[in-house]
Order: sequence, then C-alpha cells, then structure tokens
Amino acid sequence: MHNVSRLGLAILCLGSLLLAFSSNAAPIASEEPAAKISRTLSSADTSAAATPQKPRFIALILPQTSRALGPAAEAVRTGFLAGAMADGRRAVPFRLYPIDDEGATLTAAYRKAIAEGALAVVGGVTRDGASVIAREGAPVPTLALNAPPEGAVPENFYFVSLSLEHEARFLARETITDNKKRAVILAGTSALAKRLADSFEKEWLAKRGEIVGRLTVGSEVADGLKIKASFEKWRDVSLVFIALDAKAARLLRPYLPNAIPIYATSHSLNPYAGVIENRDLDGVRYLEMPWFVERDHLAVMSYARPSADLPLDYERLYALGIDAWRLTQLVMTDERARNLPSLDGVTGKLTLDSGNQFVRSLTQLEMRDGQPRALSSAP
Repeated sequence: MHNVSRLGLAILCLGSLLLAFSSNAAPIASEEPAAKISRTLSSADTSAAATPQKPRFIALILPQTSRALGPAAEAVRTGFLAGAMADGRRAVPFRLYPIDDEGATLTAAYRKAIAEGALAVVGGVTRDGASVIAREGAPVPTLALNAPPEGAVPENFYFVSLSLEHEARFLARETITDNKKRAVILAGTSALAKRLADSFEKEWLAKRGEIVGRLTVGSEVADGLKIKASFEKWRDVSLVFIALDAKAARLLRPYLPNAIPIYATSHSLNPYAGVIENRDLDGVRYLEMPWFVERDHLAVMSYARPSADLPLDYERLYALGIDAWRLTQLVMTDERARNLPSLDGVTGKLTLDSGNQFVRSLTQLEMRDGQPRALSSAP
C-alpha cells in the first residue's frame, strides 16, 4: 500500500510536468519542424509542486506575412533552422514571431518576446527594421540582420549584414597604393549600382585617390563602344571598379583594356555560372562568401544546403540565417562575443569591431580561364 502511494505521487508529478509542457508548446513556432531539437528548460525542483517555469528560447522575428519581404524572411528562417538542427540536442529552441512589416508590428513582437521570456532576439532584415529594434533598448542580447542608420546603439545590440556597399568600400581601401591612385568607375543604371559606385568613390577619395572618369552604362553593345572610346581619352588609369550586375559585367568586360586591373563586388558575378559563361570575365577580381566558393570550408560542410533551389539573393539570406544562429549563441553571453577573435562563418569570417557590428571578411577571387581562383581572405 505504501508503494502504491509513492506510485500515485510520481504519476501526479509527471502529469503536472506534462501539463506545463503542453501549455507552453503552442507558441513555439520552431517546433513545427524543430520538434527534433531538444527543449532546454530552466532547472526546476521536480519534487516540488508544479510551478510552471518560463520556457527558455531565442525569439526570431521575421516579416513572413509581408508580400514584399516574405520570401526573404523565409530564406532567413530556413537557414536559421539549419543552424539549429546542426547543433542537435544541444540547441536552445527558438520561437518564431511572424509579422507583416518592420514597423509597429515589429515593435509589438519584440516587446511580446521579451515579456514571454526570450533569452535573445534576432530580427530586423531591413535597415528600418534594424533601427526599430535598436530603439527598443535591447533589454536582452539582440542581433539585427541589417545595419541600422549610423548612430549610437544599445550595449546589448549587435548587427551583421550582407552589405554590398561594405564590399565596395573594402575594395577602395585595400586596392589604393602610392602607385595606384587613379581609378575609373563604371556603374549600371540601377539604384543599387549607383550606391555601389558612390560607396567606392567616397572611400577612394577619402584615401586621397583620384577619379579619372565615371561612366554610367547599360547592357548593350553601344555601351561597350562608349567604354572603348572613353578609354582612348583617359590616361594613366590605375584600376577600374565596375558596379554592374552579372549580365552587364559579362557583356562589357571585353571592352575594357586587359592591362588595367578590374575589381568588382559579388554583385557582378554569378557563383553558379559555368566556365563558358565566365570566360568573358577573365581578369576580374572580386569578393564572395565561402558558402559559394569554399565547399571544403569546415563550416560550409557542416550545414545543410537548401532543400530546394533558391534564387541567388535568397540563398545568400539562407547562409545569413545559418550565421545568425551561430552568432546568437555568442551574443547570449556577451563575454564570448567580445573575446572571440573571429568566427569562421559561411558568409565570411565574422569579427566584432570596436562597436557592435560583426564585420564580414570575404574570399578574394580572380576569374582565370573561366574559373574563380582564390587569392586570399579579405578583411
């Protein structure tokens, strides 16, 4: 009889624990595919009466229900999940908060996540979204997936981005030398191309370089002839920076002098293009993330590829989702983020600067005989 009483008490405690699990399980969106990931709960005295503990989780706030941003948000989500799945049973669960924009609903979701006990928050895929999150003061470690406008940010707030403008500024800083100060800029007609050209030019001039010429071009043969005519007038050109998409870069590269170094961001080359398509780009030096060009990289090999083919820009966001998962594990303990020299990520080597930004170092490549050849790792 005494043993029966003990058994009844054990069943009662088990029932209370299961009730605590079921009452908290519904909002944890990551458990849709991530039920395989072990839930990590606060330690509790299970011999005591069942006072439910707040679940410990990472909040992932993404504009999944936005018509414009939904596909990008889904790419980040699946990459983030790939990061969590690779950690297996050690992974802290994450809870998805889908929103329809990165304005007021982002603010509400952020506050809700904090109230529900989030250990850390990840979100802000646009610059506006990153700014919205920064204004919340980061009461828990917070990682934004874009760079907020320049200005002070809370101590607990971190950010990482896939900024092409950063690539352009890097190229301007690292390619200028005492004997190489005269640059030509070829820019496409899109808003992005203009931003890349502006970023390169601003950094180049800050380093006391000269701009010999700046030409806006399309993707027609006539634009190639315009380039050829311009180079007949320009003298002592040290290098050419091209702010062009892949189609325009491939068409216009043959009109550039072979003797002058040519530099580009990852915007100008398709990492999945074949040898025949790339032959016209021979001699172009550019930057790219390890995810596409270093398949034997330890981190790249450790994470699942997307289950379906993604447009190139979305696959970049998938890779960002993986690194966001990894960085979140660091920022949850601030000392780890501050003391780690760098993290070998799939989007690049990630280093926390003197502020709160994780700066990506990319792989430098040169196209040779239609194939990308790694030169070095670029800070």
